[in-house]
Amino acid sequence: MPRKSIIAALCIFSACSTMPPTSSPKVHIAVSVDWEGREISDENIAAFTLFRAAHPQVPLTHFINAAYFDKAEANAEDVIRRMRAIIQSHDELGLHIHPWKSLVESAGVVYRSGPTIWGVERPERKGWPDPGHDVSVEAYTTDEFQRLVAHSKKVLDANGFALSKSFRAGAWLAGPRVLEAVRREGFLVDSSATDTKWHTKIAQFALPQMIRDIWPDVTSDTQPFYISTPAGDILEMPDTGALADYVSAQQMADHIIDAISKLDQADRYVHIGFHQETADKYIERVIAALSIVKATFSGRIIFETLEKAALSI
Repeated sequence: MPRKSIIAALCIFSACSTMPPTSSPKVHIAVSVDWEGREISDENIAAFTLFRAAHPQVPLTHFINAAYFDKAEANAEDVIRRMRAIIQSHDELGLHIHPWKSLVESAGVVYRSGPTIWGVERPERKGWPDPGHDVSVEAYTTDEFQRLVAHSKKVLDANGFALSKSFRAGAWLAGPRVLEAVRREGFLVDSSATDTKWHTKIAQFALPQMIRDIWPDVTSDTQPFYISTPAGDILEMPDTGALADYVSAQQMADHIIDAISKLDQADRYVHIGFHQETADKYIERVIAALSIVKATFSGRIIFETLEKAALSI
């Protein structure tokens, strides 16, 4: 698909806005949530309630993992109820894949136990009944990963969660095989590119270098760009501010303020977020960061889902 046709296809899928262009450049802010596929706890559901109370007009882009439904002990009705307690109508639902053993085998693919994103054994994870969360998605071939994507779409759709055309790879590791596979499955936007300057908390592990190997030229200033794959082009919308597990409230606010300071003749795009599984620990950082920015710069920022932001490229 030609690059201009990506935006046209997104318009068909999600209906382009009829709003006139803004009179002055704005910073488009996407706030995303990575659903890892492990569990959906009461504590984390409650954390989302705090976020909605503080910032009711800010939509969230949820990158959802289908593994919640594939686990041996999964109760689909309970999973659906918990997801519905978090997701609101103005949010976007994208796809997120960490290759849990349950998900991989449910997709008819042979499970692989490595390489992991840590590069070392994590004793606290050794006893997990469903391993695979920390296995690099690039461990799988293009055809295998396409099967994981197709299976995930089918499972989520069957349980009432229709996906947009947006994707994020587990641990941001969307290398060539992953991008080709998701593009084959109709995804038009990826948000896996990120800057490892945010990852000092895990600098001792393999992941930061793995990210740099895939995204060597990406910085926190990188704006949307196109990537060519054998299946067609995909629009990369970088995760410019990574996720709150690694970034303080002030760092997130400063990241957005820095983008505002660089506005000239064109809009700019920034992205921050958090994990569903650790929302109880870190969502206050996101709440605080948005409060700081909104207090001073409300006229120069727009909060949008990732796909809505892509439509303005």
